[in-house]
Amino acid sequence: MDVEEEIFAKRQCRFNKLAAYGFKKNGDDYYLEVPLKSANFLAKIRISSAGKVSGNVYDLDTGEEYLLLRVESNTGSFSAVVKAEYRAILQDIAGKCFVKAQADRIKDEIKSRYGDEPDFPFKKFPDYAVFRNPQNRKWYGLLMAVSLGKLTGDEKDQQEAAVLNLKLAEEKLPALLKKADFFPAYHMNKQNWLSVLLNNDLPDEEVLAMLDESRAFTERKKQQDGS
Repeated sequence: MDVEEEIFAKRQCRFNKLAAYGFKKNGDDYYLEVPLKSANFLAKIRISSAGKVSGNVYDLDTGEEYLLLRVESNTGSFSAVVKAEYRAILQDIAGKCFVKAQADRIKDEIKSRYGDEPDFPFKKFPDYAVFRNPQNRKWYGLLMAVSLGKLTGDEKDQQEAAVLNLKLAEEKLPALLKKADFFPAYHMNKQNWLSVLLNNDLPDEEVLAMLDESRAFTERKKQQDGS
């Protein structure tokens, strides 16, 4: 695993923070150059429009890429210093320009609030996480990653998006579906269910309030039977 993948795994880019940090936009992507303090080297960092981070280190004396940055077996003291400084640069970017993925924050909060752990019932989609009321096994949430085009109808848009399916009162759906980040439920009954895009545009509190309502649907029949 590359150091970039390791540091930025399960993190989402806050694009509105990049300019203040020093990134320059060129086309759809963002670029940053950082001189290393340990040598006459320059780190060049790229963040794609999808938030994917890549980078390289260059020797300013020769103009050549420092290839030993990617050689794990090289443990020389100079190489170790360069690798450590490059890692520190990436970690600083991660701390100031990225946040933990909203899907993971929501998953953590579900466990904290209800004590519910997801299960993964789909062999074809092993990462699709289903949240159920443990008392009756009824679903109240489905967390998945799909291409954005599956929600928008634009088949060319293959950008991966984290999506949470929720069940809400039918009368609430028309107003919500007029807003950004809300879509007719992907692969579920669209009468009561809808898909919410988890891209940090919606505050966690708003998503969690809808989760509370969705989970409450799984308890209503029991409450009505006992009344």
